[in-house]
Amino acid sequence: MKVDPGLVQMGQQGKPAGSRAYVCSYLSKSNKSRALSVALISPASATEIAEAKKTPDCSTVEGIGDFACMQWSGWFRGEPGGASANTVLKAVRGSESLDLRIVDMPPMSPEIPVPDGNAAARAIAQAAVEAGWGNGKNLNLPSAPPVGPQTTTYNPVCAMVSVDALKEAFGTTTQAQVLPGEGNCRYQFGAPGTPGPDSLMFSIELHEGGAGMLSGPLPPDGQNIEGVGDSAVLVIRSEPGGPKALRPPSDVPVTSMSLMVVRGGNTAIFTAQVLVLPAGPTEEQVKEQFITLVKGIDF
Repeated sequence: MKVDPGLVQMGQQGKPAGSRAYVCSYLSKSNKSRALSVALISPASATEIAEAKKTPDCSTVEGIGDFACMQWSGWFRGEPGGASANTVLKAVRGSESLDLRIVDMPPMSPEIPVPDGNAAARAIAQAAVEAGWGNGKNLNLPSAPPVGPQTTTYNPVCAMVSVDALKEAFGTTTQAQVLPGEGNCRYQFGAPGTPGPDSLMFSIELHEGGAGMLSGPLPPDGQNIEGVGDSAVLVIRSEPGGPKALRPPSDVPVTSMSLMVVRGGNTAIFTAQVLVLPAGPTEEQVKEQFITLVKGIDF
């Protein structure tokens, strides 16, 4: 891949156990603060394709696949606490779903270059085209957001659950960053690369008037959950850790739990992502902690 001729492979390559994606991760020899990852799902399910097309804060890219968008997160959005600078291309072509991302360290010292979101976007978009994902149209990319301090740490979605409630539910000991967005809120605890409760990343998406989102067939890996809202579906998946998951390198996969809840005319999607310790809490225990927490959230 021509994103960086000095890339060297790192970690597990191929299809990790429990993951539907073929994954490759790389580190740059010329830029020690940069990592790149590629994840391809082929064939992707209708649910996985729909999820790719719903990626939040993702701006349309022309010239790639049947659908493509570019997302900038972390440092590019002014997130505090040394958040990495993430440039992510999401693309769909037929029954394939592609995730191609560059993860740069934030400029915490003079030795670390200031991340360039536009240059990173051009690099991964061109790499996708050269890999056969172009659709014949001119490549047209959105501009990266201006980098600046976060102006607020509160929105109505963030008010649905407090940091203290999350700490009590999952047994975390570090303080969480609260990262509000439009119609969503994310919480990131202090040890994203270390297996255990403090690797937790928790998010909420609120879709007002979106009760019909659960009207279709149950996903193949979905399970109905009784006693949560008017109806609820839980999906548990295992995904690679490291840059693909916007985390430091780790051999432990990310356990991702997504609970879609309908209440009245609205739908909320709660997601808990954690590196599960072999010694516990186990996946089943984390699942029960997660469901118990969501039962008590009103929206």
